Amino acid sequence: MNFKFYDILSSLVPGFLLLLAILEFFNLSFEKDQIVPYTAIAFLLGFLVNTISSWLEDIYYFTWQGKPSDCLLNGKDIWKVKFYQSQKVKDLLKTETIEPNPSNDELFSIAMRYANQKDSRVEDFNSSYAFSRSLLTCVLIGGIFLLIRNFNDWKFYLMIVPTMIIVWLRCKQRGYYYAREVLSVYLKMKNQ
Repeated sequence: MNFKFYDILSSLVPGFLLLLAILEFFNLSFEKDQIVPYTAIAFLLGFLVNTISSWLEDIYYFTWQGKPSDCLLNGKDIWKVKFYQSQKVKDLLKTETIEPNPSNDELFSIAMRYANQKDSRVEDFNSSYAFSRSLLTCVLIGGIFLLIRNFNDWKFYLMIVPTMIIVWLRCKQRGYYYAREVLSVYLKMKNQ
């Protein structure tokens, strides 16, 4: 079994962050001699965080006012992520399905078939989005642990709430970057 960079980022980093929050919650000290067991526990916690983050994805889409791929196909951009060819891409995608009124999900899945090729940037954007989504979930779970334990200390609110907002926004942007890259690669392939 060989690990990819994505496996390490999306599991170990959030896993260690959550492990540190759990140690703080239960008032346990970090034992540097236990780094190998901590790494195994962190990987398991990271795997669980990654799983939970995929389950929470629809809730994240709701807070973002829509799924990034749907929004881009409907011509709705966000700050920092613009896509100017939405109508052209949507028209091209509609020609590739027999459905008279295809959903944006169906259209985006067609674009993904074209864009998901080896050695493309799409895989990197997808990994970056998945990592951001895991970090968002980790910050939410860890923040809840820390706020429960320190509910009467305003410094924790001052630290955790802005961190949640920043990670939430960055995750949203990463989702849009990924969707834009898929649609851009599709458009480039169709224009060749």
